[in-house]
Amino acid sequence: MSKVTGPLEVIDFCANPNCQGEIFFGQRVMRHGKDLYCGNNCLAEGIGAVVIKADDSIKGGEASEHENDPTG
Repeated sequence: MSKVTGPLEVIDFCANPNCQGEIFFGQRVMRHGKDLYCGNNCLAEGIGAVVIKADDSIKGGEASEHENDPTG
């Protein structure tokens, strides 16, 4: 049961320039350095992370053997 009796207090804003959503006291947030982000997606976008498929193209197209490869 929540014991909040007053309005939520805005303490900061999301550091992602495309979001800049309000961050409220007690809200779960992500921190990178001194910046706060309202969620994982904003953090990833804010620091320039991209989603890719991990495959052999990461190593320049050359297949490599790995000692823990379950297929080999």
